[in-house]
Amino acid sequence: MIRIDPHIHSVYSGDARGTPSEILRRASAIGLDAVAVADHNTMKGSIIAFRESRGMEVTVVPAMELSTSAGHIVALGIQEEIQRGLTPAETLDAIHDQDGAAIIPHPFVRYRQGLFVNERNIRVDGIETLNSRYIVGYSNWRARKFARKRGIPEIGASDAHFVEAVGSSFTLVDSEGEADDILHGILKGKTEPAGSRTPLPLIVREVINKKFLGRMRNYV
Repeated sequence: MIRIDPHIHSVYSGDARGTPSEILRRASAIGLDAVAVADHNTMKGSIIAFRESRGMEVTVVPAMELSTSAGHIVALGIQEEIQRGLTPAETLDAIHDQDGAAIIPHPFVRYRQGLFVNERNIRVDGIETLNSRYIVGYSNWRARKFARKRGIPEIGASDAHFVEAVGSSFTLVDSEGEADDILHGILKGKTEPAGSRTPLPLIVREVINKKFLGRMRNYV
């Protein structure tokens, strides 16, 4: 079984502070086999992570988190950036044209652009049913219930925006360790979410840091 955290943000998301190198070192230190740096509407962090992973025992699955016209979709296994602002159907077609997997993150959370708030009758390849950034468990429970009712593979992910949160939740995939094998395992539904929520003190600290940094930028 491969342990992958398939939804991590780096500094290239604009709202996160870990560099790709720091993410890789953290992943290696806690025993993850693979990661996907899925920055908002860019593959820059993913590309850098792939380059810097050479010689390491951590596989990088290329990814990005796309802002569609109705909510967010994580594109796993793509090789080229996909345009933001497309409809969900157009975005899914673009992901599948690259033989990638379309994962719906935080699907029912309106303030985080959860896609299923607005659109549910679409063909997706996985749903985050264990997202570490929830303070309470209701949203994960709702996503899990939806995924099981429709027979959609379940995904666990940290959605980390700071390095210490990387790997707090992850996905066990019954596959070999190469990126293509992991992607194939996800598409075949050979997945199991694992881990726990990011500790609340870390989330509170990050909120405080973001507010402080935001105020500092206003004075620069």
